[in-house]
Amino acid sequence: MRYEFAGYRVDPDVGLSFASRPIHLAPKERRLLLALLEARGRTLSKDDLIRGVWAGADVSDASIFRSVYKLRLAMGRAGGPELVATVYGTGFRIAAPIEVVQTVRSSTVAAITRTAESAAVHALISARELYGRRAPGDLDAAARAVQHALHLDPEYAAAWAMLAEIRAMQVARCLVEPREAARLARVAVHHALLIDPDCAPALAIRGWLRATVDLDVADGLADMDRAVRSDPDYWGTFLLRAWVLQAAKRWDEAIDVVQRALALNPTSAVVNANPALYLALAGRVDEALPLAETLAARFPTIDNAMAITSWINALHGRHDEAIGYARRARDLSPHTPLYHVPLAYALANAGRAAQAREVLAAIETFPLPRPTAITAAVHLALADRARAIDELADAYERGMPQFTWTRDDPRLSALRGDAQVESMWADIAPPIEPRLGHELAPGR
Repeated sequence: MRYEFAGYRVDPDVGLSFASRPIHLAPKERRLLLALLEARGRTLSKDDLIRGVWAGADVSDASIFRSVYKLRLAMGRAGGPELVATVYGTGFRIAAPIEVVQTVRSSTVAAITRTAESAAVHALISARELYGRRAPGDLDAAARAVQHALHLDPEYAAAWAMLAEIRAMQVARCLVEPREAARLARVAVHHALLIDPDCAPALAIRGWLRATVDLDVADGLADMDRAVRSDPDYWGTFLLRAWVLQAAKRWDEAIDVVQRALALNPTSAVVNANPALYLALAGRVDEALPLAETLAARFPTIDNAMAITSWINALHGRHDEAIGYARRARDLSPHTPLYHVPLAYALANAGRAAQAREVLAAIETFPLPRPTAITAAVHLALADRARAIDELADAYERGMPQFTWTRDDPRLSALRGDAQVESMWADIAPPIEPRLGHELAPGR
């Protein structure tokens, strides 16, 4: 079980942390803290501590006070409150409400090695390396590497989940027609869940597809809830859950959840600047700008970070900065039309219509699906309202996941009130009440 109290978190297998910062404790102080937590706020006497911490050894009062002092010192250095209270003449207690969380051991990481075929694990690691590059050819190669792992072991649940993740990435980056890639992803999810019904990545991907491609947000959130219960520390679930919460009009929760994803995996190239994106979609564009700039600096080689930071700069009328970030996004992914669109928008927003149209024309030459949910904002910036609506209708019909963003995209605010557009947006979802309680709160 895990203990949480006043911003502290204690996992017996991991240790103590405060505000996600680890706190090193020597073994004796760690046993002391666990004994106090197991008492759930009751006062432990000297004899209680000798039995529970020192295994009945002959221990002086000075030794006990020294361990208490070291524990308090370690907690104080982390910036947390002093909660190990002395009850004079009686003993010691934790002076804060203690929440006990029954943990489910994370299966996502352990599942990678859950196969008797070592060559299958090697193939899955190779797939992950290729997946991280995100270019169209690299994602195809990653899928082939996973398929090789599955040839070696068809019962390898982690490989089926990885294949679903690759297909979902192809959907998100507009590299394959959304409904076709979603179909392939669902096949992989089906196999993963047959082998491991609690596979968190598979449940999260299925929920994301239901919510963003099928616009079935209620069932999508139900899958997300199951994924969190299965593995509450898998960052990928929180990243995808934020997208679904945005579709459900639960904007503040989406922001908290995507920040949770970044906290769980602060080096993740996949999460990158998404916290700034969800701030902007929630209408908090002033907060979004400094965060986007910070995250772009942290992830300078990630196309998505550059793209998000570009359009947030554009919202603030910072045209040179928007164009600069957009050029970097395009240069990082020259073969992915989705990451040419920010440049078209930045140019159009800056009044450089001819150059924006040149970029749009270049996008048309790619043998890949057009990212119409994103290009709609470009056409609106070019004063082509009818074309913008046509692009939205195309994205809606084809099941582009970014369509769920368009309802909240401030760049498309001029389309609000249009009967055709509002009819499409109405299909995304009304607000949905949370299905679970505090166990899904950010930071759990």
